[in-house]
Amino acid sequence: MRFVEYGHVDKRGEFQAECGDRAVVVLDARNSIHTSIQDARNFNGYRRPVYQACRICQGETFNRSNPITNVIIL
Repeated sequence: MRFVEYGHVDKRGEFQAECGDRAVVVLDARNSIHTSIQDARNFNGYRRPVYQACRICQGETFNRSNPITNVIIL
């Protein structure tokens, strides 16, 4: 499972993930990382709030996943 996790960057420069179903979008893991990043940019603000940053995560479940990209400033 691959998904984009939206959030913001705090004053210390650390990523803070937002809560709720609008802050996560499940992506097609068959696509490349570049395409997943482009999808994350396209989904930001579409039927959800506009977020400041995101990161792409991948794993077996939401709880057992790790970020596969650095923080992406949108």
